[in-house]
Amino acid sequence: MKEIAKEAWNYTFSEQQPGDYILSVVCGGVGLYDFAIRLTATQIADYEREGIPYITRLAEQIRHDQTPFHRQRA
Repeated sequence: MKEIAKEAWNYTFSEQQPGDYILSVVCGGVGLYDFAIRLTATQIADYEREGIPYITRLAEQIRHDQTPFHRQRA
C-alpha cells in the first residue's frame, strides 16, 4: 500500500494497488473511529482532475455524514 497524503487527526489517503484508492477518515466526537471507503470511478476521476483538495473536501463530507458512503466501505 502506498500512502499518498495524510493529515493528522483528519484522514489518510492511500493506493492499495494501481487505481484502487482508499480514504480513511477520522470521525466522531467524544469517541473517535476510522471510516474507510474505496473510491468509486467518479471519485477517482474527480481526484485526478482536482488533486488533494478534492480528497480534503471528500473527507469533510464523510466526517459530516457517513450514510451516503456505507456501500463504499473498505
